[in-house]
Amino acid sequence: MISTPDIIKQNMIHIMKQMSSSCPRMSFVKTPQVIRYESDLPHSLFNRIITYEGLKSDGAMNDIVTIADHYRSSKRPFSWLIWSHDTDASELASVLEKHGLKWSGQSPGMSLSLTDWTYKAPSIPNFEIKPIRTTAEFSWFKEIALPAFGLQGETGDVFMQVNESLALGEQAILRHYAGFLDGRPAGVVTAFQDEETIGIYNVATAGEYRRRGIGSALTVHALREGQAAGGKIAVLQSSEMGASVYRALGFSEEVRIDFYIG
Repeated sequence: MISTPDIIKQNMIHIMKQMSSSCPRMSFVKTPQVIRYESDLPHSLFNRIITYEGLKSDGAMNDIVTIADHYRSSKRPFSWLIWSHDTDASELASVLEKHGLKWSGQSPGMSLSLTDWTYKAPSIPNFEIKPIRTTAEFSWFKEIALPAFGLQGETGDVFMQVNESLALGEQAILRHYAGFLDGRPAGVVTAFQDEETIGIYNVATAGEYRRRGIGSALTVHALREGQAAGGKIAVLQSSEMGASVYRALGFSEEVRIDFYIG
């Protein structure tokens, strides 16, 4: 039976595989040792090693150097993730640091059982949540998400294109929602349902509307929609600051994800 940390990892892998398949500028690479993706965009969000499990194999050190040099040769910043539940996590961290990658932060991977889950969200006056279902409505997503994630220019354009392409049409696999306060876009969230797993992504609130419970309200809405669609477990990767918000909704920390930047 797959462990909860691996459910969190697999949901990330699956969404990035889908995003890569929808964008000709992104390539998804999977071998017995590594799962990663790359692009021609100068941003570590689009160039990432999600997992590496070949540290005990012959030639692992050369393999790691080859992967890192592949990104560096194109002058693309990249990120390498280490999952705390992997047996060789600490050893891999030492190897990455030895080869010039720098630790940039840590994210709690969290989960929530949706079986019999209920939550009474605090009321937010004049607040309304709407699904994003058309190209025109993606202007709401763009207005909130790009500044929140620091995505600009070409990188921001590709981010929008990928999210839109996976959310529209009969084969849509992403559900985006926008929250409005007094009629103005105030926050967004994305849900990715992978069989019985609901992945929560892109939770963002406009600066002037933060600390009003908007991110929580959007997350709860996405969870309820996923629960109604047959979801049994919800997963997400939180910031350190946001973890307490998700704990209040019922999420528990399952794994730590370290980010190394090259």
